[in-house]
Amino acid sequence: MNEGCVLTQDRTKPLYIYPRSSSLTRRTLLSRIDGYQGDIELIVWIADKDKEYLILRDASGVRRLKVSGKHASELIRLPRETLVRIKGYLFKESLLVKEYDIIHVSSDEPFVKYLGDIREKEPVELAKYSPWYMRNPLWKDILWLQYYIMKYSREYLEKHGFIELLAPMISIVSDPGLRGARKLKTRFYGEEYELTSSVIMYKQSSIAVFEKVYFMARNIREEPPENIRTGRHLSEFTQLDIEWAYASIDDAIKLAEGLLEYIGSRLLSRHKDLLDKIHSRFYGFKPPFPRVKYDEALEIVSKLGYRVEWGKELCHEAETALAEYYGSPVWLVGFPAISRGFYYLPDPSDPRYNLDFNLLLPKGYGEVIDGGTREYRYDELVRRIKMLGEPLEKYSWFLDLVKKGGVPPSTGFGLGIERLTRYIAGVKHIVLATAYPKLPGITHTP
Repeated sequence: MNEGCVLTQDRTKPLYIYPRSSSLTRRTLLSRIDGYQGDIELIVWIADKDKEYLILRDASGVRRLKVSGKHASELIRLPRETLVRIKGYLFKESLLVKEYDIIHVSSDEPFVKYLGDIREKEPVELAKYSPWYMRNPLWKDILWLQYYIMKYSREYLEKHGFIELLAPMISIVSDPGLRGARKLKTRFYGEEYELTSSVIMYKQSSIAVFEKVYFMARNIREEPPENIRTGRHLSEFTQLDIEWAYASIDDAIKLAEGLLEYIGSRLLSRHKDLLDKIHSRFYGFKPPFPRVKYDEALEIVSKLGYRVEWGKELCHEAETALAEYYGSPVWLVGFPAISRGFYYLPDPSDPRYNLDFNLLLPKGYGEVIDGGTREYRYDELVRRIKMLGEPLEKYSWFLDLVKKGGVPPSTGFGLGIERLTRYIAGVKHIVLATAYPKLPGITHTP
């Protein structure tokens, strides 16, 4: 039996990253042992133990097996999270251990026990110990679901002629329209830069070259601490950012609806087993979705008991009520220009409103898409930036590009990947819809 860390073994002896005679290609994954009887080789973590039972985990899943044989008691005495190779004979839920090797033994057992139902655990607890709780089958399966959401997003957009670009992490200035959140800053060769809170200006610049672009962009914002209670806010999140040159509002909304329908149909046809494992009640998207103008939405939510001052964003509760009123995802279109960032084009028929939109999800999941037609006229951009009280020099690279004809008309949107994951998975808090979550107001998390 090899003991200790393989990296500190006597170098005069053969160094094995995996134990003697072990092969990853020969081992059996725990997900494949159901109904199997016969000789077996496992490479597993001891996740927990209960008398003569071991609860074993590998990348494919978790299994509880009754162990027997002369080595069984030795295995049961090993600390939790010891990584072992076990050769034995499997019959139903019993494993006769013939031999085993220790790949790595934990020097101290973790106090976190990550198995069991984690849906009702406090979000802060999950975030603080996410490297452990991510080993829970539910969280792991939700992250697989998120992988497929991104995979099918890319498939759909590439079929429609979009190219993926890599998003910058820092910039001289990032999106000012953060609705209460604060931008984070860093030093770059002695100069102040901002961490990317949105790729909006980069999207507008890029479509002058490619016409159809998208970024799977990681953004960071210091959200108000109270936003942890909404269940849908992260301070570090992923946005599928799409921009389409010369497209109209109608073009972009239809693209977004087609994208969601495609993602949903692929998940239901190819990964229904995964949705069932996480107890998702997702039945797909069935566009077209209703469209309601801002003023009409205010009238509806007022009747439902929510007063919203004209020119302000709808509160989370009012958004929930509006989506429940329609009983489906709903487009909220034409926000007042004073409520949004400088980059939206005013509605030519009534410049008090923008040509913009949000998609609100039902059942309290809230906004998942934000977008609109972009302002590309230099004089209007200068006027709107000044109106927001922002210094023009911060936007010099973008304004210079616009002034010299480098930005065409376009429409685009951002889709929150974690928010969509949360909705499809049917989990209450967004903490379970991302790896290593950064929650509003919470520090000292991995």
